[in-house]
Amino acid sequence: MNRITRFVASGLAALALGIGLSACTTATTGSLTTGTTTVASSVDTHYDSADLTWDASQEVAVTLADGASTGGTGVSVSGDTVTITAAGVYRVSGSLSDGRLVVSAPDDATVVLVLDGVTVSSSSGPAIAVTAADEVTVVLADGTSSTVSDGTGYTVADDATPVAAIASASDLTIAGDGSLTVTGSTNDGINSSDGLVIASGTVTVSATDDGVRGKDFVDVLAGTVTVTAGGDALVCDNVDDADRGWVRLAGGRLTLAAGSDGIDAAQVVELAGGELTVTRSAEGIEAPNVTVSQGTVAITATDDAVNATTGTTTGGTEQDDGSLVSVTGGTVTLSAGADGIDSNGGVSLTGGTVTITSATGGSGNNAVDANGTVTLDGATVTVNGTAITSASQLGSKR
Repeated sequence: MNRITRFVASGLAALALGIGLSACTTATTGSLTTGTTTVASSVDTHYDSADLTWDASQEVAVTLADGASTGGTGVSVSGDTVTITAAGVYRVSGSLSDGRLVVSAPDDATVVLVLDGVTVSSSSGPAIAVTAADEVTVVLADGTSSTVSDGTGYTVADDATPVAAIASASDLTIAGDGSLTVTGSTNDGINSSDGLVIASGTVTVSATDDGVRGKDFVDVLAGTVTVTAGGDALVCDNVDDADRGWVRLAGGRLTLAAGSDGIDAAQVVELAGGELTVTRSAEGIEAPNVTVSQGTVAITATDDAVNATTGTTTGGTEQDDGSLVSVTGGTVTLSAGADGIDSNGGVSLTGGTVTITSATGGSGNNAVDANGTVTLDGATVTVNGTAITSASQLGSKR
């Protein structure tokens, strides 16, 4: 048997403020909290560790080579485009200097791509493209390094996939103990039109626009992920579904450098374990609801380090829009050119250690800037070198 195993930190199940996010194998009824509004729902993801276990004899070998790629059952080759057309496990090796690896399988198909030291570059579209499947798992073979890159200035016909070096129209998982380097030269590095799970591996992404994007969610369970992006580093933009639109770090190490936001989520950013370091950003984290329950968080931002907003405030008024920043545990260090924490709703600091370096003086910036209620009860807070003992010392609007 070919089996990939990993330790998932015990903090994976720790769900701040009742946010119930769990793998599909252990789906539970929880609640997704956005500000003061809680929507009860069964929140799960497509990820299933069983997809990482298979019989090696069932693997289909795919060898990439300029003008001479080969593959077995379920593989078609046309020039330098290699297409997976059926469910199964495909071990891919070799390189394409200007070609594509495509998954175009039935809508109910589960496909595993084992990247065994692969180099794929495409000048005219995504280098790895999932145009159809139920879900695809990209496994980084142990002890190997793979490189994926696209060219500049191309478009994708009929929005078959996102514009990215690795582009998926289906749920996507990245796992394994190898390494993957992704360069997105036209738009994004990795982009899934559904959900994206990074379960393990060493993943390095650079992108002209956004680094890593999952429309429904981005869930980092373990591994080492480094992203350098001209736009946002991690993005989730589903605003329509109550149990989607979230980014979670449950374990591993995440290092982000962004021209815009480090993490931008339509509904929730949950930091429940692991290490997050945002070395460069305009705003470190932006979402209606930001929660920290475990782990280590360090953010450097030229504007606000953490910004909670629903985007619904109008007329320039400073009203409580229901958004919320909550810290119940962990170690949080914020270095901001403006506010350390800026919430158009409330701020709740009830655990953990929070250290804020923020702009001072007559600029209207504060360590904590909130339109709603600020609670300080149980957290250890230091602002610009001074220990804080009451919410009134934080410089909030109320």
